[in-house]
Amino acid sequence: MTSVNFKKRKKEKMVGKKQAVGSGKIPSSGPQRAKPVVGFFSFTCCEGCEFTVLFLDELPELMEKLDIQHFHLIKQKNKDAEFDLAFVEGAITTKEEARKLKRIRSQSKLLVALGACACYGGIPAMLNFIENKELGKYIYNQQMLSDSIEAQPIASFVKVDYYMYGCPILKKEFVDFVSNYLEGKETTPFEGPVCRQCPRRGVNCFLREKKVCLGALTHGGCNAVCIKQNIPCIMCRGPLETANFPAEAALFKSWGLEEKDIIGKLGKFGGQNVRKSMGAKPADAKEKKEDDKKTRP
Repeated sequence: MTSVNFKKRKKEKMVGKKQAVGSGKIPSSGPQRAKPVVGFFSFTCCEGCEFTVLFLDELPELMEKLDIQHFHLIKQKNKDAEFDLAFVEGAITTKEEARKLKRIRSQSKLLVALGACACYGGIPAMLNFIENKELGKYIYNQQMLSDSIEAQPIASFVKVDYYMYGCPILKKEFVDFVSNYLEGKETTPFEGPVCRQCPRRGVNCFLREKKVCLGALTHGGCNAVCIKQNIPCIMCRGPLETANFPAEAALFKSWGLEEKDIIGKLGKFGGQNVRKSMGAKPADAKEKKEDDKKTRP
């Protein structure tokens, strides 16, 4: 994943403004630079990432610098605005959500995937491995099921400019990102797994104690906050592209863990691709197989 360069955006804002010779300052004449127009949007999720933003100590200060046109948690709902920056939370689980997401993308200069569900499908992606018949019986009506699609990250439908991982996101990461954006600075994502920041690395690793820890597979940048509290990593920041799931699964299997339990642990936040790579089949595939059996002579 590449970093987001806001320098170009800042430079574009200065086009047409002449710098005073020898002053080193832009003349004060002319209209002041408008506040960036920002929107927060939510799809299928618990909205934990938006609540993380809402509870920021820095929020009042940020709101003075941003023109927040859409954020339903603070009752701002101007969906027709043209956004400089859009934050999108949640997985896409219906055709209607996909249509709304594409509209948001068309109205936004920069779009950020906010949290695990938007980045990888997160918890909603577990839907893909549950029989639709069960969902129809216990949760959804038939009309909702007809609009339902396989739960997917937002990048399956639109271009994403930046990924902000976590369940929920980290407050500091969000504040740093917005501060950089306002200053026209580049935001560079952390590279490497959680292990790079782990205090147990090379000393008393959870894996050596035969405790399931997914830090080696997970996007770092969280300062191993859970492990510092003696809690093994559960991969809430999503899997690295280089994550070796078969090797990790083989290790857990050697400890005596059942395959379904291993798939459950790796696929909880790992997205649908993790489950598929481990041999789990989506519910639609299961149903099609059953239907084929019924139709055979």
